[in-house]
Amino acid sequence: MLEVAGVSLRFGGVKALNDLSFSVSEGGICALIGPNGAGKTSLFNVVSRVYTPTSGSVTFVGRDLLRRSRHRIMREGIARTFQNLALWPSMSVRENVMVGAHATGRATMLTSALRLGSRAEERRLVREADEAMELVGIADVADHPARDLPFGTLKRVELARAVISKPRLLLLDEPAGGLTHGEVDDLADLIAQLAGSLNVTVLLVEHHMGMIMRLSRQVVVLDSGAKIAEGTPDEVRSNERVISAYLGVPA
Repeated sequence: MLEVAGVSLRFGGVKALNDLSFSVSEGGICALIGPNGAGKTSLFNVVSRVYTPTSGSVTFVGRDLLRRSRHRIMREGIARTFQNLALWPSMSVRENVMVGAHATGRATMLTSALRLGSRAEERRLVREADEAMELVGIADVADHPARDLPFGTLKRVELARAVISKPRLLLLDEPAGGLTHGEVDDLADLIAQLAGSLNVTVLLVEHHMGMIMRLSRQVVVLDSGAKIAEGTPDEVRSNERVISAYLGVPA
């Protein structure tokens, strides 16, 4: 489904990605792990067209993503969440989720947020937002302003905003960051459920190794922008380079 081939990314003299290559097959969950500054979010930003790589190629279901503009990525079937929540605090949960539907119809991001346009389009947006909220378990707070809700719930709001676009590939950037252990377990259950029920492929960046080992069937390990290992969770966990660079020497 996704193929990253020889991708390098430079910011002046800093090499954020270094000849990175890996592929993600359709279905299931692939994890991208590594220490802070390893290049994980930079890779997400390349795939979602925030950054243009210095060299290399990225293809999605056989199409060259680097020839697509940033605003076309969701129409290609790719959605993402962010490390830092990017929600409108004064808007309701439903309105925040509706913004994510702008790529699937005539509505723009602004008209989705302000509920402008045809009544039929508005009804569609509301219906799809309600379905997305039900999927991630936040239907009961649909009319609440985002600013009034706890952090764990806001993480699910952002997830609902991503799935409303009906993606084929979902990029999750540290979804468990800032959550309690109980919330992490619940989120892992939800991600597995969404991957199965929506038939969506997930590329996951996460530091919570329990979640990684539980959910992923493929793990790609980065260090200083380069791939140092790839394999199943068990293979990666026992890889000496990974232990040295990221996991640490076991006690």
